[in-house]
Amino acid sequence: MRKHILITFGRSFLTLNLARLLAAAGHRVSVCDSLPIAVGRYSNAVSGFHRVSAPKFKPQEYCREVAHIVETEGIDMVIPIHEETDILSMMAGLFPASCDLFLSPFEVEDMLHNKLSFQEALVERGFQTLKFRRVASSDDVAQLDFDTPFAVKQTYSRGSQQVYKVRPGESLDYLTFDPNNPWIAQEWLEGERYCTYSICREGEVFAHATYPVRYAIGGSSCLTFEQVDHQPIQEWVQRFAKSVNFTGHMGLDFIDHPERGLFTIECNPRGTSGIMMFTRDSGIDRAFLGENTEIIHPPVGRTRMIGVGMALYGWRKDSLPNNRFRTFLRDFRAASDVIYDSLDRKPAAMLIPAYAAILTHGVKYKVGLAEAFMHDHEWDGHKI
Repeated sequence: MRKHILITFGRSFLTLNLARLLAAAGHRVSVCDSLPIAVGRYSNAVSGFHRVSAPKFKPQEYCREVAHIVETEGIDMVIPIHEETDILSMMAGLFPASCDLFLSPFEVEDMLHNKLSFQEALVERGFQTLKFRRVASSDDVAQLDFDTPFAVKQTYSRGSQQVYKVRPGESLDYLTFDPNNPWIAQEWLEGERYCTYSICREGEVFAHATYPVRYAIGGSSCLTFEQVDHQPIQEWVQRFAKSVNFTGHMGLDFIDHPERGLFTIECNPRGTSGIMMFTRDSGIDRAFLGENTEIIHPPVGRTRMIGVGMALYGWRKDSLPNNRFRTFLRDFRAASDVIYDSLDRKPAAMLIPAYAAILTHGVKYKVGLAEAFMHDHEWDGHKI
């Protein structure tokens, strides 16, 4: 049955690719964003664009505006993409029962988003974890007892933000403390790194992608995506999604250690880059609707890249271990771009004005390009 689906965060390449997949399956797609120039707006897969308030700075207005779009445009389903997911889940009561909000209750979304409570949830459910500690004050710093290197990051943060690698005995006097957003210290473990993306409904996984971390901005935000078959990871995701009865997108970061096994570093209960690995004929819309009986996967070996990101960052030494320009050039030529599409060319043509809008946004908020891309759609634990 044809649905009218609203996707948030229209500037995102995830939104653009998802719009293409849903439109190819016969659905009507609209998008919204706080920026007027967003690549998704110009896709021939998108029938309508709506400008809304910035969810980070005007969360109540944002939710009311999205609910108004639902009412006036006859939206059947809202698929949030970034951290506006948490904000919408707090105000889910604004939406009519006829609209399917593709997310979980706020308590679940927040538990997964918060890096500390996610690790605590793993312990409660019997999953093995890396050693971790809460760091909310200088007293907590003094009590840290790691005897190997560890990472320090805020409990509400994301890949574009700073993660500190600390060795035992090193000073952490540069940390500042926000009572709503403490730090987590987490054991640093080397091993094969993977990311996953799953579409879930009521604890069941309906679509799943796994890709190794290769080219990445600063080693954290992936620029290339190649589908691999890793059955233990998929089984881990299925077990965990069921344990929290999750509905929504779920992205997870894994380390596969040859002796100690699988560890999950953090969870992103929102859209992640794995969306971009599925094809138009994958039937991914059935996963959002919970209609398929077998898990949908991207084709094994399918390799995609964020072309503009690869051009800006992929050739750098810190983007890939032992990175060499000749290797980068080979890999750049081999991967298909997530923006350019011979059936939908206008978004690629609008990249320059779209990035100019994001740069202007960055100047306004005094943040760099990577941070500016998502700055006004972030949520750091402050209740509405």
